[in-house]
Amino acid sequence: MRTRYDILISMQVEHKYFTDKYFDAFELRPDANTKKSLQQYGLLAKKLQNTWYLFYQSEGPWKTDPESLVNKEFTFFFHINDSGFEHYTSSSLIPKPDAIQFYAATIDNKFFSSSRYIEQVKFNYNIQHTERPVNIKLKKFKGEVLKDVSVVEPTSRQYSFDVSTTGEQPYDISENTLPITDERKREIFVFKNYYNDRFYGMIYFKVFPAVGDSSNRYNLVFEKK
Repeated sequence: MRTRYDILISMQVEHKYFTDKYFDAFELRPDANTKKSLQQYGLLAKKLQNTWYLFYQSEGPWKTDPESLVNKEFTFFFHINDSGFEHYTSSSLIPKPDAIQFYAATIDNKFFSSSRYIEQVKFNYNIQHTERPVNIKLKKFKGEVLKDVSVVEPTSRQYSFDVSTTGEQPYDISENTLPITDERKREIFVFKNYYNDRFYGMIYFKVFPAVGDSSNRYNLVFEKK
């Protein structure tokens, strides 16, 4: 039986430090949920030179089409295989201590990038405000509110979170005084074994409806220091 693959998502990586911008010292590896999704939908991830592809089967035993995969989400570990990377890369793209760089693909073929602090599934959050009462919200990266609490006691400097049920993924924490005057945020990524196997970051893709030939085609450009 004939098997054919076509491009579902692609990402070309460049670095302005190099004259030709060519940069191939990277690797993407699926997280546990994405690995299951790739198997479920018969998708194939492959890197060719400085471009990474996610292919779907347009012919074969796992035949599908981009329309059937719209809104499917995939998250990959982003490894940089160059020990000198941080010495020639803009500090805005270097993760803060105990953090990773998180890239979220957007519908306009761009990436939103930020540092996210690593936490375990059970962690203590340091309350930033001294005023009370203070409202604290824990949300999934995609916006679902998991916790919405108010802390009244002035001596309470921490609040304990347990995300065992929702697991390893990005979360956003926001806090504000009541009445609302000064919102403060902390972006985190929960990952149990980070300190045993460190990595540069994560990349989150969502399959968007095709609008022209450039849909779900990305160009990630690292700025130089």
